[in-house]
Amino acid sequence: MCRTVVSALALAGILAGPCVEAQGVRAGAARVRTLAARAESLEVQIAKQDSLAKQRRYDDLRARRFTAGDVTVLVPGVIGEATGQHIADGAKRYLDTLGAVPPGFVASLVTVAYLSAGWDSVLQVDGLAARTRIMVDIPANPDSLADGWGVAARIVRAYVETLDPSWRSWAPLDLGLGFMKGRDDVAAVRELAAGDTRAGTECLGGRAAACRSWLGFDREASPYTARYTAAEIRNIVSHRMVEYLNASAQQCVRGSDDACLRYAQTGGVAPVPAGLASVRSVLRAIRVLHGAEALRRALADTSGAIGDRLARAAGIGEDSLVTEWRAWLLTGGGRPRVSASARDAMPVLLFGGLLLFAAARSGRWR
Repeated sequence: MCRTVVSALALAGILAGPCVEAQGVRAGAARVRTLAARAESLEVQIAKQDSLAKQRRYDDLRARRFTAGDVTVLVPGVIGEATGQHIADGAKRYLDTLGAVPPGFVASLVTVAYLSAGWDSVLQVDGLAARTRIMVDIPANPDSLADGWGVAARIVRAYVETLDPSWRSWAPLDLGLGFMKGRDDVAAVRELAAGDTRAGTECLGGRAAACRSWLGFDREASPYTARYTAAEIRNIVSHRMVEYLNASAQQCVRGSDDACLRYAQTGGVAPVPAGLASVRSVLRAIRVLHGAEALRRALADTSGAIGDRLARAAGIGEDSLVTEWRAWLLTGGGRPRVSASARDAMPVLLFGGLLLFAAARSGRWR
């Protein structure tokens, strides 16, 4: 009897094993399906939240248009109304003060902040799709004053890129935008008084032809030999880290005049001795003394040397132009033209005397 019971129980265990195993497999599969369903639900929720976040971000950055006269700028929507308008107004003020860029050119552009989203559709809706788009870096939290300048500077640069090669090689990219009396004119006087070249020294002394040469007004077949001596080029190069320069520069410093010329001609020295501040001061003087229209006429002119174009636009001779510029510069950016007594002239005479004294004391001037 016992043997029969044991055998029956063993047989029952053997038969029950597959059934238990099957139940376990079914339970595991159910758990897997439950976990997969939960994962899919979470994935859908995450995708929905991500989509909402992207939509909110897009809405924050969606382009908004601000205008001030001929200036049109698109900025991210996150920038407030007052700040956006201040940027546009600031850009217009800078451009009006400069006076170099024709209003029609400004009106043909729309300046777009890189962060702006959906700006193409905004242009379509506002009827501005035909305008030329130029991109500018305006952050989400801008300095409205600085970014007004940034918009204006980008517009000016776009205009300079349309000018002929002579202007592009001579004029600064900003055309003197933001020129400040008491800062930029002083920097120009410092360049003129540095005594790095004979042309600059003689220009300071009042020789018009030297001023033309120093400013690069005349078209020269060989500007380096016309505007510099080899010793002057050597002096410029010697103030650099010569060990990092090419062989011509090193030979120049060691005394080879031919090497100095070779180094200059390969772009090692600027073809115009006058510095950036001085060139900017010329454009500013034209604007102040002859008006914005004269400056725009000069920049639109494509005939002759730079000096010829500026003189024609101002309606005076080239020598008169450089003499006028020099007087304007050395009197602190120009003063009103009034009758002056000897007492009134004393500050100017004193300033000129100090410059001449500095010239006499400087070894570079002798």
